[in-house]
Amino acid sequence: MEFLMQMEYWHWLVLGLVLLILEMFAPGAILLWFGVAGLIVGILQLVFGELISPQIQWLIFSVLSVASIILWKSYAKKHKIDVRDENDTLNQRGKALIGKEFILSKAIINGVGKAKVGDTHWRVLGPDTAVQARVKVVGFEGASLKVEPV
Repeated sequence: MEFLMQMEYWHWLVLGLVLLILEMFAPGAILLWFGVAGLIVGILQLVFGELISPQIQWLIFSVLSVASIILWKSYAKKHKIDVRDENDTLNQRGKALIGKEFILSKAIINGVGKAKVGDTHWRVLGPDTAVQARVKVVGFEGASLKVEPV
C-alpha cells in the first residue's frame, strides 16, 4: 500500500504501457482508457514533479479513466462502433443456412434426422419426414438445423 503512495512518474508510465499491452489481449476497449490515464498521470508527474501529491495522482487517474470510458462508450454508441451486426453469420454457419432447401439423407423420425448440406451431413430437427424429401431450414439450435417440409 505504501508503494502506491510513492509512485514515481516512470511507475505511471510503465503502468500505462502495461495496461495498453494487456488491452491487445482483452476484448473491448476498457484497459485502453486506464492505460491512457496512467500515461497522462505519468507525464503530469514528470512535468510538475512533487507539486502533485499521491492522492491527487490517484484522483486524476481515477477521473480520467472513468471519464474516458464514458466518453468512449458515448462516442461508440453515437457512431455505431463495436456494434455487432445482427445479420453477421461469421461463426454461425447454421444461421447462414436459414431459408435454404436441402434433401434429407436420413428420414426425420421422432423429430430428428439428417440432411446433406454441401459435403456435410447436418442433424436436422423437425416433423417426421421421409428420406429424400425436400426440407427448408427455418432456424437452428446449436449445431442442429430446424427444418420444415417444402
